[in-house]
Amino acid sequence: MRGYKTDINSRMLFSKDMKIIELIDTDYDLLSILLRLDVQLPFGDISIEQMCRRYDMSPELFLMICQIYAVADFEPQVDQLTGEDLHCIIRYLRASHRYYLDTVLPAIGSGVERVLEDCDHKQGAIVRKFYDDYADEVRAHLNYEETQIFPYVESLIGGRVSKVQMAENMANHTDICDKVDDVKSIIIKYLPESCPTWKRCDLLFDLYRMRDDLAKHTLIETKILAPLVYAEERKLAL
Repeated sequence: MRGYKTDINSRMLFSKDMKIIELIDTDYDLLSILLRLDVQLPFGDISIEQMCRRYDMSPELFLMICQIYAVADFEPQVDQLTGEDLHCIIRYLRASHRYYLDTVLPAIGSGVERVLEDCDHKQGAIVRKFYDDYADEVRAHLNYEETQIFPYVESLIGGRVSKVQMAENMANHTDICDKVDDVKSIIIKYLPESCPTWKRCDLLFDLYRMRDDLAKHTLIETKILAPLVYAEERKLAL
C-alpha cells in the first residue's frame, strides 16, 4: 500500500489529493487527529481534500496539523491559512482537551495505581500526591484555555473587541509539558524494585505519549493559533 511520496530525506510528503488510507499508512498515530475531528469510518477511497470538504475544514490546515504530528521538528508556516481557519483550530483544540481529560489522564491515573500496588504506603502516598497535583495543574491549564483564550478568539472572529489581547492571554499561559518529566523521573529512578518493571513500562509509555501530544498541542497554539489571532487583531487595529 505504501504509494505515498517522499522527499530526498525519505520524509513523507502529504498532499490534498492523497487518500486518507494512504495518510494513515504513513503514520497510524494520525488516527488520533481523525478521531478528534470526529471523522467517521469507513473512509473508502476518499482523498484528503474530499474529507476536508465533507467536514468543513481547509485541506491546508489539516495537512499542517498532520505534519506537526508526523514530521519531527516541523515548523508550521501560516501563510496559506486565513482567519476562517480559526473556528476549526478551536474545534480541534477543544477535542484534544476532551481526549486528555476523558481518556489520557484517567488511563495514566489507573497506571499509577497499578504501580503503587507494590509500594509501601508512605512511598505510594508521596507518588500519588505528586501525580494528583500534576493532573490538577493540567486541568487548570486546559480550563484557562477554555475560559479565557478560546472565548477571546471566538469574540474576535465575531468582530468584538476585548481589552485583553492574545499576547496577554498567552503570557499568562503556563507550560505543562516539562512537568511530565518530573513524574517520569520518579517512576524510573526512585520507586523500589518491588514495583514490577512491566507495570512501570506500561505507565511510562503512556506518560511519554502524553508528553509528546501535549508538545504538539502547544505547537498548534503558539505557531498556528496565535499568529492567526495576531493577524486578526491587526485587521481590527487592536
